[in-house]
Amino acid sequence: MTERTLLLGNGPLASGIAKTLLSGNIPVMLATPDTAISVSIDTLVPLFETCTETRVTHCTGSAGNFQVVLSGPHGFTSLPFTSIVIAEDAVHSPLFSSYRLSPCPAVLSLSEIRNLLRESSHTSKKNGQEAAKVHETKPCLQPPAPCPLNTLSAGKTAVFIVGLAAESYPHLLETAMDICLMLRSTGMNTMILTRNLKVGASGMEALYRQTREAGVAYVKFSDALPSFHQEPAGNVCISFVDEITQLPFTIDADLTVVDEAVSPSPYVKDLSRILYLDTDTSGFLQSDNIHRLSVFTNRKGILAAGASRGVLSPSAQQSEIQATAVTLLSLIKGTLTTPGIKAEIRTGACVRCLTCFRLCPYHAIILNAKPFVISDACERCGMCAAECPAKAIRIEDLRTQTISERLKPIPIQGGGAASFPFLVAFCCSRSAGRAKELATASGSNLPQRMTIIEVPCSGAISVEHIMAAFKLQADGVLVFTCHEGNCHSEKGNILAARRTAHLKTVLKQIGIDPNRLVLKTLAANMAAEFVETACAFEKQIADAGPIKN
Repeated sequence: MTERTLLLGNGPLASGIAKTLLSGNIPVMLATPDTAISVSIDTLVPLFETCTETRVTHCTGSAGNFQVVLSGPHGFTSLPFTSIVIAEDAVHSPLFSSYRLSPCPAVLSLSEIRNLLRESSHTSKKNGQEAAKVHETKPCLQPPAPCPLNTLSAGKTAVFIVGLAAESYPHLLETAMDICLMLRSTGMNTMILTRNLKVGASGMEALYRQTREAGVAYVKFSDALPSFHQEPAGNVCISFVDEITQLPFTIDADLTVVDEAVSPSPYVKDLSRILYLDTDTSGFLQSDNIHRLSVFTNRKGILAAGASRGVLSPSAQQSEIQATAVTLLSLIKGTLTTPGIKAEIRTGACVRCLTCFRLCPYHAIILNAKPFVISDACERCGMCAAECPAKAIRIEDLRTQTISERLKPIPIQGGGAASFPFLVAFCCSRSAGRAKELATASGSNLPQRMTIIEVPCSGAISVEHIMAAFKLQADGVLVFTCHEGNCHSEKGNILAARRTAHLKTVLKQIGIDPNRLVLKTLAANMAAEFVETACAFEKQIADAGPIKN
């Protein structure tokens, strides 16, 4: 099975992804540390395999040729996969202690009441189906088993606490709103206590209006928070001063629902280490990088979906399923392959310092007797070549000699070149390069003698590249990088900034004004800023005059 995908997860999202892939005849193996499979797929479906009590312990290779070691009840097994999808559930930890409340039938977490309502709905549907069958032969029916929430009848009050103890996530508010609508349909009074009403996500504003129209009450707090007193029977008395009317209020809640802290599962944290995946500050499997959206990780062929990559709303689940399927199909078809010449390590020059191995954001360098570049995994960022202390790594079209050939001064028609400084601008092709194209297409005027050198990532701009520009009579050099968090290679812009700062010191030592070297961050849509920076730099260098030998 040359296109088999390893799916790590055991919840509704994993089930949806598996069904979508199987419908496209893509073989799937689902592996989970759980003791039982809970996805709603018949395990006898062709092309579908399941493994319980199974964990990933090791992984080598790259997209299209991963070799994964799985640890299960029968020992270790090494299997090949073309891709890996991580769709693990997050861990929800109720914040009872933050409000000095104790869990009981009258004090539930958001997940608990959601699950109770799901079970109640499932039981009612099942009983209804069975009743329909019995009705065909028996005119008298027994009433269905009572719902666990039937003790909460019309007229009772349910209070939801969302984001009072700490900043909450929009999807928790969305869940609370949905449950309030369900309880309102039974005649219960519902209220949401919150600090910040986060309704900016897709569909949230409409849902908020729907809840208001249904009679859900909202109380917002800026400074003083409500006080909670739990009675021996479990019910909670909530006291507060309304910030608008400045009147005191007391609510006797028949049901109090507490929000939760959301964190990645311990298994997700293990997978980030085993698979060399970047994480955000909370430990989810996507760094704060726009290029990873929606399901990409820093490693081609390894995708993170749903609660594995962050805290997402329930309504986003279907789009996660579709995004995963589309991305996997693109990987299989090869349309996500990065074109161009890839990095190459000259083994004779390599001193095995492992700088490249530690630096590569895509884990495209593996260790054999010497470091080796997996060509299919290389994204041509050039960071390894620019940072290699032994200069043992090269990307042919990014070599200093190759770049130097493109650094010839631009002549001015009719002479007069001396009045226009010769500038060199090194541009990341994903940001400043596109901004320059947009500026040109809009008819903006750029400096007449500015040579633009585009590189796949600003991390590829080496000290030698910049010094080559000055050696070839450049009067000033601009280095354009992505904004922080926008670099496709995670740290290419940071490395470029570090080298630029170092070179400024070097230029000063050799008698060249360090202000002739400028670094600027830009996004792809900042054409006006590109033009403004380039023209201001041209004027600055023109006023300073040529470099004195």
